[in-house]
Amino acid sequence: MSLLELAKKTVDRAVKEGAYQAEVKVYSLREALTRYTKNVIHQNVASQDYGVSLKVVVERNKVGMTSVNSLEEEAIQEGLRRALKIAKVSKPDPDFKTLPEPKAITPLRGIYYKETAEYTPEEMAEGVKRVIETAKDYDKNVRWSAGSFTTTVVGLAITNSLGVEAESKHTVASLEVITKAGPTGQEGSGYRVKRSRNVKEIDPGAVALDAARDAVESMNPKRIPLGEYEAVLRPEAVSTFLGFLGRLGFSARVYQEERSFLRGKMGTQLFDEKLTIWDNGRDLRTLTPSAFDGEGVPKRGLMLVNGGVPENLCYDTYTALKEGKESTGHAIMRFGRAFFIDMPLPVNQVVSPGDASMDELVEETKRGVLITRFWYVNPIRWDLAVISGMTSDGIWLIENGEIKHASQQMRFTDSVLRALGNIDAIGDESTVEKTTNGTTPAIKVHRFRFTGHTEF
Repeated sequence: MSLLELAKKTVDRAVKEGAYQAEVKVYSLREALTRYTKNVIHQNVASQDYGVSLKVVVERNKVGMTSVNSLEEEAIQEGLRRALKIAKVSKPDPDFKTLPEPKAITPLRGIYYKETAEYTPEEMAEGVKRVIETAKDYDKNVRWSAGSFTTTVVGLAITNSLGVEAESKHTVASLEVITKAGPTGQEGSGYRVKRSRNVKEIDPGAVALDAARDAVESMNPKRIPLGEYEAVLRPEAVSTFLGFLGRLGFSARVYQEERSFLRGKMGTQLFDEKLTIWDNGRDLRTLTPSAFDGEGVPKRGLMLVNGGVPENLCYDTYTALKEGKESTGHAIMRFGRAFFIDMPLPVNQVVSPGDASMDELVEETKRGVLITRFWYVNPIRWDLAVISGMTSDGIWLIENGEIKHASQQMRFTDSVLRALGNIDAIGDESTVEKTTNGTTPAIKVHRFRFTGHTEF
């Protein structure tokens, strides 16, 4: 039985057992992982996960949800009984109107690659070997590399009692590399990641070379003063900004809860005029495009920021009907870690590139820093989009257009709005990379605030 057939059968059963409306999502998730550290593979595993997410409505607006990690009929039946019990004892939700009506879904090609689905453990190990050898051969100061090589195959089917039927399969591959160089206490760290739906597009040697070069060039880091700096953000760092823009601002749920930094600012010049962000779930330039969203609603393009002006919010069916609108197709695919995300989000953002190369971004910096990526980042104030976290794996001081030396890692606390409100330049196509939050070039912002030092 296919995933779609199983989903339809479960919806029919839910209706027979008293559900006013029902929605069922069935997924299969196959992942292979080769993890390595200090030039040695220490984990090589593969997993196959299956699950069913059930949502039932009784008495028109009492909703119950649950999930089971099994495709066995008995487990699904028990999950359905549990969802119905939850719905019956739940308070009526006056904002719930209906599940989505079916709309025509145009299939999307180019999201599944046989090469990724059939990539072998031996091929992954060979890729890791090439990473390790390339890094070691680059410079005598390189000590070791660590990271992971993963391939993922996802199958998904969504149906509801109103007639929605959607099914797809897609693949994703990712190679992550961290390389260390230099003696303890003076070591440098380089980081690179390459992601693609087609694993054959990932060149382990090229990823390793970039990480090794950064590791060597970031040796002997020095502490720099706290304060504000111009900042050249590589795409992985920009990706962090994109994630928080969606979560703290462009989600209709956050806006309706009056927590969004966009409250009262839609249609105003909130960001620098150089910034344009388009979210399009069908855009093959993004890492995980799809023909439909997590409710089976067709994906489409949505302008988020046009020349620095925020224009639209991201809606799912629930949030859209609260305002008498239509879903924009931004319900999250809720499986795996995403099961706990219950808000519409932009996950296929594309930042329009500019005309500056990475070298030019550095050359145009009077006194600033070059940042590889951020980590351990959390929101501080939602209404102002203030976030705080640390830099990681490569940060350099720039003076008069030249990289002077590596810096110790820094803690920052600043507003994404403030940073993206004054953009000096945006990288060209040569700087663009696919990230988990979107497809983006490098960006140079006029000021970014560092508030603390680290010991490394």
